[in-house]
Order: sequence, then C-alpha cells, then structure tokens
Amino acid sequence: MQEARRQACVAVEFYNRTGEKASFYDFVVHMHLAWQNLLHADLDRRAVNSYFRKPNGRYVRDKDGEKQSWDLGTCLKKEFPDDQDPVRANVELFIGLRNKIEHRFQEAFIMETSAYAHALVLNFEAELVKRFGAEFSLGTQLRFPIFVQSLTPEGIKEQKALRRQLPLSARNYITKFEAKFDPSVLEDERFIYRVMLTPVKGPKSEADTAFTFVRMDELTAEDQRDLMNKKSTAVVIEKLRSVALKDEVLPTPAAKAVEALIPFQFNVSDFTKMRYRHEVGGRGGKRMAHSRDDYCVWIASTGNWVYTPKYIKKCADELQTADAYIAALGKLPMPKKDNTAKVA
Repeated sequence: MQEARRQACVAVEFYNRTGEKASFYDFVVHMHLAWQNLLHADLDRRAVNSYFRKPNGRYVRDKDGEKQSWDLGTCLKKEFPDDQDPVRANVELFIGLRNKIEHRFQEAFIMETSAYAHALVLNFEAELVKRFGAEFSLGTQLRFPIFVQSLTPEGIKEQKALRRQLPLSARNYITKFEAKFDPSVLEDERFIYRVMLTPVKGPKSEADTAFTFVRMDELTAEDQRDLMNKKSTAVVIEKLRSVALKDEVLPTPAAKAVEALIPFQFNVSDFTKMRYRHEVGGRGGKRMAHSRDDYCVWIASTGNWVYTPKYIKKCADELQTADAYIAALGKLPMPKKDNTAKVA
C-alpha cells in the first residue's frame, strides 16, 4: 500500500513537471503501478488469493519460477465486476492508452487526456482512503499546481493547437473505447473530471481556502448567481457532453432541414455560406470562433463536423423573408416547388 502511494506521487510529479522535464508516459506507467499495488495490497489484507492458477489448480509461474499475480486488468474485473463502472472504465482507458503514447506528441496527449488523468488520480485517492483509511490520504502531499496555460488567450490558443497534433490512432482509440459505455458513464466525474476555474475578487476571510469545490448540478440558478459574488475562488464541475450523437447531422441533411423550414430553395453550398457567416464549424482544418457545442460537434473518428437542431433553427429563423435571404446569401431566393414551408 505504501508503494502504491509512492508510485502515485511519482506519477503526479512527472505530470506536473514543466517543459521537457514532464513525461506523460511515465505518469501513465507509474499510475498503472500505483493502482496495481493498491488493489494487490487490499486483496492481501482481505486474504484473497490473487495468483493465477492452471485448470489443475497449480499456480502459473514465470520463467524464474515465481507465482504470477493478477495483472491490473484482472484486478479491476475482480474488484469492479460491473463493466460499466466509471472507475474501472477510467483505469482501463489508460491501460490501453499506454501503448499509444508517442514521446514527440506527449504535449498533445496531455492536453487531450488531462480530464481523464485528473479523474485517474482522484479515483486512486478515493479508493486508497476507502480501503485503508483517511490517515493514508495523499491530500497532504499532492497540491493544486500553479500554472498559466489555458488561463490566458495565448495559452488557450496553444492548447487547441496541441490537441490537433494528437495521432489519429490515439484519437480513434479513445473514440472507440468510449463507444462501449452508456452516456451516464461518460458523463460521470469518476470517468472524466473537468474543472472550470473562476477567480473572484475580494478580501480573503479565515474560512476561505484557495479553492472551493462545488457541484454545478447541485446548484440552483440563484445559487449560481450568488457564487459569482463569493469572496473566494470557486472550482465548479463541468460535465462533458455525451459522445453519443442524438439529432446532430452532416451538412447535406442539415441543409435539407433548413430548407424544410423556410419558403425558399436552400442547398448545402448555402449552408456552408451560412456557417462561414456565423463562424460555426471548421474552416481549413481549424475550429472557427463560434463553434459552440450547442451548434456543432467535431467527430474525430470520421473527421467531420455535425450540426445541431439549434443551429439549423438559427439558420432558418434568419431566412424567413426574401430581404433576409438576400442579405445573408447575396442572391435572389428561388421559391420551393410547393412554395410552402414544412415543419420537421
């Protein structure tokens, strides 16, 4: 158990190092060892035999004659039998990701998987305390790091550029891995833990800590307004949008959906003009300024943007009259054959 704690601290140290001193691969390897040692320690404490056996009951041994203990994947299946358990899913993600890491792209890996890595460490801490007690918590050793990336416009721009460098094989792996799980698992903070930092100006009281943790889904609208006036810095949980698509569509069906809501002809080229006008989706491989999740979603596995009913309605609302159509598209509108607008 103490070795598990040590490995977790080493992993976080590698992750939080700056520049070339950081190593995402070492973080993944040491967190793998931390989880494996933690689960083995608890199995030993409960006197559970955690060694592989042959069908005849004899132990499986390695080339040195030592008994082979359960690997981390086996431990997870024994300790978390539900294959939809978000804690198990999070650790399994990193087991598979370990062989996908390329050192030259490690900054891209860090940017793309930071929320998963955060959950990996927090889950380890929670299991450590649950199985062995609060006195073994890593809370006194692992602190919130000081950083500037993603807190400045330049940092955010760099972060987006780094994400685009992630190898396709890694993107596909993450997409296919997540496809196995229910949306409730993918939205669970034990699978992916994302935070939004909101600095609040004001004098610090004795009761204040550097960061106050709150759950956004437990706050009413009034609570959220009050939070903005608190004399502290708040960290709020942000749920990840489900990767399972619902009504999002590609440009061609999106154009047909817009046409069904307006009195004029409207094709995919017109749709492209509209989204360029609104700066929605991608242009030249880069995300445009207003590509909000409620307007469009990037599907890494297929390399396509898909568009939401909300954005389709936005386009249709702006094209209800001939004058609005001319202003938006720069051409005269052609009436549809039936000259009626249909509601989808």
